[in-house]
Amino acid sequence: MVVNPQYLFDAKGNTIGVFLSIDGWDKLATLLQNEIPDWQKKLIDTRLEEYSKDSGNTLDWDEIAHKL
Repeated sequence: MVVNPQYLFDAKGNTIGVFLSIDGWDKLATLLQNEIPDWQKKLIDTRLEEYSKDSGNTLDWDEIAHKL
């Protein structure tokens, strides 16, 4: 597979981005498609249901990150 990325640089020569053609992106995206297993989908559904029943029983990510 050939993607031919084009790199974008700032005034100092640092790489700041990558440009891909739509065709190149589509090829890459096709290779990266990951299906979520059913057990994981069920786990997510269970956790979302528990959250909707008691959304007050959660931790604030910003507070946790600050403590770390």
